[in-house]
Amino acid sequence: MTRPFAPDKPATTVNLAVSTTSAAVQFDNIAGSGLKNPNVRLFNGGAATVFVNWGGAGVTASAATGFPLAAGASVVLHLGGASYVAAVTASGSSTLYATPGEGGC
Repeated sequence: MTRPFAPDKPATTVNLAVSTTSAAVQFDNIAGSGLKNPNVRLFNGGAATVFVNWGGAGVTASAATGFPLAAGASVVLHLGGASYVAAVTASGSSTLYATPGEGGC
């Protein structure tokens, strides 16, 4: 049974302005936060599909190979020890929000 997603306390949401050039943002390093099952909720708050990748400093995203997240969609993912999320659009712009927490997947 899947538990509902619970944001880390205090909520540590970060946002990323996404365009046709890959950009990345560091979110709270959940690997050492004490969360038992660390996950990240990603929400695409814009009008364009974003393509996402995650990893360490220097991570980039590509529209050809990234994980697609449609406009207005959200997903909870287990990102392992990643502390950066990168995103790009094929055209247009968007805003991606990343919130660390537990549950939801």
